[in-house]
Amino acid sequence: MVRGLLLLLTRTGAFRLVLKLLKDRRVPLRLKMLFPAALAYIIMPFDLVPDFLIGLGQFDDLIAVVLALALFLGLAPRDVVMEHLGRGPADDAGPRPDRGKVIDGEYKIIDDGK
Repeated sequence: MVRGLLLLLTRTGAFRLVLKLLKDRRVPLRLKMLFPAALAYIIMPFDLVPDFLIGLGQFDDLIAVVLALALFLGLAPRDVVMEHLGRGPADDAGPRPDRGKVIDGEYKIIDDGK
């Protein structure tokens, strides 16, 4: 189950996005502390559902990680997330492959005399 979640995160690029956001200074520290809090919940012997209940005990740990991920991505500043996704803050249409490219050229107006 955890392996499938990790595979999904790497295939969708969410894992890389989370790593970029964790390194970004514009993301508040309190949001970055969600992951250590989720890890502490997993490690602590006191859970809502005890770990000795096979399946259910691990399921609540998985929910804690998914909830931390969802809250982190949902509460992170939108413009910072869009920037790391390759979109501008106001550009929600999709990634632009021409971003950062400059085309230099000249023009001349030709008057036909009409």
